[in-house]
Parts: sequence; C-alpha cells; structure tokens
Amino acid sequence: MGIKVLLLCGPGFLRTRNAEYPVSICMEEGASSQNQGSAAKKLAKSIQAIRNQFRLAWEIYRHRPSIVLAASHIEMHAALWIWPHILLALFFKTIYATNLHFSPKDKNRGGKWWSRLSSGLAFEPFRIAVAHKRISHPVVVPKFVRMVEVPIGPEKITPIPENVKKIRKSWNVPRGKKVFMAFGSIRNHKNLDLSIKALLDNPDAFLVVIGTAPSHKDRPIKYYQMLADDLGLSKRVFISDMFVHDEKRLSYFKAADFLLLTHAGTFHSQTSSLTTAVNARRRVLASSGTSPMRDLIEHYGLGVFVEPDSSEAVADGMATLLHSELAEPNWEDYEIYATWETNVTRLIQASIDFINNRPTPQRQFEELEDEALPLPTMINARSLMRPRSERVKKSPVASRQPKPLPEPQIKTPPSAEIKTEKKRGRPPKAAQATPKETKVEASIVPAPPKKRGRKPKATIGAEVKPEAPKVTKAPAIITPEVPVKRGRKPKGSVAVSAKATEVHAKKVTATKAKATELTVAKKSPVEVSQLREVNHRRRTLRRRRKVADSSKN
Repeated sequence: MGIKVLLLCGPGFLRTRNAEYPVSICMEEGASSQNQGSAAKKLAKSIQAIRNQFRLAWEIYRHRPSIVLAASHIEMHAALWIWPHILLALFFKTIYATNLHFSPKDKNRGGKWWSRLSSGLAFEPFRIAVAHKRISHPVVVPKFVRMVEVPIGPEKITPIPENVKKIRKSWNVPRGKKVFMAFGSIRNHKNLDLSIKALLDNPDAFLVVIGTAPSHKDRPIKYYQMLADDLGLSKRVFISDMFVHDEKRLSYFKAADFLLLTHAGTFHSQTSSLTTAVNARRRVLASSGTSPMRDLIEHYGLGVFVEPDSSEAVADGMATLLHSELAEPNWEDYEIYATWETNVTRLIQASIDFINNRPTPQRQFEELEDEALPLPTMINARSLMRPRSERVKKSPVASRQPKPLPEPQIKTPPSAEIKTEKKRGRPPKAAQATPKETKVEASIVPAPPKKRGRKPKATIGAEVKPEAPKVTKAPAIITPEVPVKRGRKPKGSVAVSAKATEVHAKKVTATKAKATELTVAKKSPVEVSQLREVNHRRRTLRRRRKVADSSKN
C-alpha cells in the first residue's frame, strides 16, 4: 500500500519465517522461559528483557518511524524500561500501537504495588490498540487508547501439497476413525487433557496433537501420553513434537477431519489456526471465553462452539460433529471478511484519525450480525453409547464364582478297601488250603504285594475236588492298585479253586497292566548324592584290589 516497513526483531524470529521486509536484528536471546529454579536465572531473564527494550528504543530513535506497532503488550517490569518510549512519543511525536490478544499471560514478578505500577505505566506511550474484538476484560484499556478491531488474514504462503493418505498412515489412524487435530504450541489453557477424556464417550474419534510446550509452566507432552495410557486410549491418541513447515501446514490440516480449538474460559482472543482451517475447508470444535473466535465460528457456521473447561461439553461437541448433519459453512464470506488489506487499512485509518484528532469508529463483521447461520443442535454423547447390558464386560461377581468341577470317576468304596502293611524280609510260606476254606463269599483274595529278596519256594497245595460247592456271585468290587516294588518276583501260590484261580489270574494281569502305567517315584537329590558316593567307593576299592593283585603277580 506504499508504506515503507522496517522489521525489528531477534534472531529466533527468522528461523521459521521468511520476512518480506528489511530486517534489523536488535534483540538478543539467551535466557529462556524454559529455565526454571534458581533466582539467578530469573534475574538474568529480567535483565535481558529490560536490555532488549532499551535497544529497541535506540533503534526507534535512529530511524524515526511514524508508527511503531508492537507484536504484543508487555507489562513485566515496565516501570524500568518504559521511560525511553514515553520520551520518544512525547518529543518526536512517534505513534505507538500494540496488539492486544487478551490471552492468559505470566504474572508480573514482584509485589502487588510493583505490579500495579508496571501495569499503569505500560500503556503510557501507546495511543492505538489493535484487537480482534473490543473486550472490557481482562485487560483494562485506558480511555486515551483507541481500540481498532481488525481480522486475521490468510497465510501468504505457497503451500506444498503432501499425500494426505501417507500423513494419516504416519499417525496410525485405524479405518473408520475420524481425526480431531490440535495444532500449535501445547499450552495448559488449550485443555488437551479434556479432549483426551472426551474420547471415552466417542469411540469413533481419533486425536492427533502436534506441537511443543513453549514454557516450563505448561504440561509437557509426556503428561498427555501418560494420561492416554492410564485411560486405555493410547491406540487412539497420537502426540508428536515434530516441526511442520508453513508450506506443509495446509496438507496436515486437510489430513484431519476436524480441528480442535478448545481453549479455557480465560482465553479472549483469536488464533490463526481458524483461518488455516477455513482454507482447508475443515470444521472446528472450539471453546473459550467471550472472544472474536466464538463470534466468527457462530456467525459463519464454521463448526461447533461448546462450553469451556468441561470434558462432557467437548464430548458432546465431538458427537455433534460426528453424527449430525450440519449446514454448509459460509467459507467464502469468511474469506472476504478476513483479509490483510482490511487489517492494514483500519490501522492506517486509526493513525490518521489520531493525527487529525478525530474519533475512530467501532466495526464488527461489517454490520452482518443479522445474517448469521443458525446454531447447531447439540447431541448428548452419552446417549449414543450402547447400554451397559449390551457391552461385553466381565462382572466382578461372575469372576468370583468357582468353575464347575468334572464328574468324579467311580472308585472302590471305602468298605471294600484292603490295606496291606509293608513288611520287610521274606514272605511266609503259603499254608495248605482245606476244602472248607475254598468258599469265597463276599470278597476276592488280592494278589500278594511284590517284595524284594529271593523268591520263596512254592508249597504243594491241596487237590481241588470237582464236587466243590457253587460260589455265590459277589458284588462287583474292584481291588485297589498294588504299589510296584523292586526285587525279584515271588513265586505264585497254588490257587484254592478253579473259579478263584481265574479271578486271581485276571486281577494279576490287570494290576500288572496298571503298574506299567504308573511312573516311578523320583528320588530326592540327597539320596542321589548318597548313591553316587557309595558307587564311587565301590569303584575305588575294586581298582585298588586289581592293582594289588597285579603287583603280587
């Protein structure tokens, strides 16, 4: 517009930006806001801020500009550095203007009297305040300062297109999920923790957070990652501190389905991400206090605006964007309103009015308040969730119930159990059977246990007569399993009767078959070591005997 511009800044301002104007680096960097702890670091930061303001005043004195536009309004220790700027505005008629963002800022260090003094003197050299909307709070603007309402224009950058599918793949977005993206610096007043909690009521949502924490007072990325892990949402949250160039920012906005601008109730400003979202044609989910961002979203229908500082409200906003049919936003009308030409024209007009001592008119949306789109109907996210009876969950009562036991197998009744005591030595000789003892009434004679030692000699039994009385049928009683013993097998005794011999043979074969299935009990390590020592002694004795015999020969 024919106005010569000189940019006064620090070296860090040009790291991610391409300045279109002549630049003069007059500020230094060193003490960072991320340094915390000792009083020496805080003192170094305060000294650096005061020194930069004095250097800035010297550059203004050298170039003698007509208008000085400060990037932001600073109150910290203003009672120490504001005096050179007051003298420049008083004697050289330099017009000072500043941007008012109405965003949460750090508290002024020092006592209350020092904070009041610095806040009162910080506005002394300024005559114009540029804001996106006139707000009476939280910053009290003096009456001698003219308020100018200006919009945020679009980005003057040629975008470099990126593959949207590759970007979503790098985020690990599952199929069927809608992406809500929060872009920019990660600050506490953006309420990202509430957005993570809102995912519990919206199973179809996926959250992407890209940015870094600029100050030690803001929660780090690790905090939000741990919060997602504790809630079981780590697979639906992607958080990264990657740096995205300005040329690629539009592609990242297009890779998302919706944009998150969920600021706290203390936020009363506007963000440039809203303009980028309009360029990408993506609706937004926003929250804040009284702010121009809320007016623009509701006026042009750019998305859903919810109550600030509430996870339930954020969840309802997500459900409204996911499951309701909203009217098409007025993208073109917003782009016509939000231009840099309008911003610069109103700033120059306010400067001319100040020089000519004329009032500056108040403007907001160019008198289009009556043509705003209707607000969307909010949906309760909890009402869309399935009832608890349909959800697959393990109840604690069911988990405590014991599992049903298998049916027990039929075993020998306790009345028919025959226990045999283990005896050492050779078994006694079998006595000769008499005809009266051949009757088998209610039990079957079990097979004798196998014992160690030599086999006993078989005794000659009595002859079995064919006219023996009939054996009554006994109930089916199963003999217990006989334990397997080592040693030689004893010689079988002569059976008493023919049927008894058959039953006895069958039982012996059955016990032998079962005995093969049993596993041999393992010996303890102590017994194994003792056996090894005994075997070792026996071997050594044998060797010594062989050596002695060979020496004699």
